[in-house]
Amino acid sequence: MVNSNFSDEEFSQDAKRRRNFNLSRSKLPVIIIALLMLYISFSLGSRFDQLYAMQRDLDAMQTEIKDLHNKNAGLYEQLERVKSDDYIEQVAREKLGLIKPGEARIVTIPADEE
Repeated sequence: MVNSNFSDEEFSQDAKRRRNFNLSRSKLPVIIIALLMLYISFSLGSRFDQLYAMQRDLDAMQTEIKDLHNKNAGLYEQLERVKSDDYIEQVAREKLGLIKPGEARIVTIPADEE
């Protein structure tokens, strides 16, 4: 005979409770589903956050590309202007002090302030 603190009636009620465990009445499936939904929502939230950050970066890069295209077009215009004969002549006269044959060069001398 087994010595226990339970009477036969308490033991049979406890055994009955164990046998009558009903999964549909249990809160375990609800808890598992709730945890699963919580995990999915956090996963999707973090993915959407990453997607939003990538979209911002893409927009910034597209704006930078447009700015660089505009700057590049301006530099091509400047290059074409620098290649022109008029610009070369202007630089030769103003910065190098050159003159065409037959022209006289006039040099201004600043007045002394005494």
